[in-house]
Amino acid sequence: MSIEGLINRFGITLYVYRPTTTVGTDGQVNRSYSRVNEIRGFVQPAGQTSEVYQGRMEGRTPCTIYISGSVDIRIDDELRDGFYGIVRNWRVSGASVPGETVAANSAWQLAMTVVDAVEIEPEVVL
Repeated sequence: MSIEGLINRFGITLYVYRPTTTVGTDGQVNRSYSRVNEIRGFVQPAGQTSEVYQGRMEGRTPCTIYISGSVDIRIDDELRDGFYGIVRNWRVSGASVPGETVAANSAWQLAMTVVDAVEIEPEVVL
């Protein structure tokens, strides 16, 4: 099955949030996210990694997200699967468009965005 077929059959709607950093009058750095785009993509989870963090095991689930066409997604963006209730979050660690790379010689059949991400703590949004 092609990537386009996977997205059409199993894809979900994802909302792209971009971080903004501001410095308050007291010098405190604040980071907030604002929604910049809505896309449809197929999330392919990989194996779970475990690392020791402050004396306890911390599980992280890396994944690859496939999106049709070329989409503006940057490192540190967050992809979320909803607005209300328990919302799953993925933080982007890398993104590429294989059809636009020199190695692929601009192959039109690779016109997609491939995003490497890590699932982070879900949020409860009221």
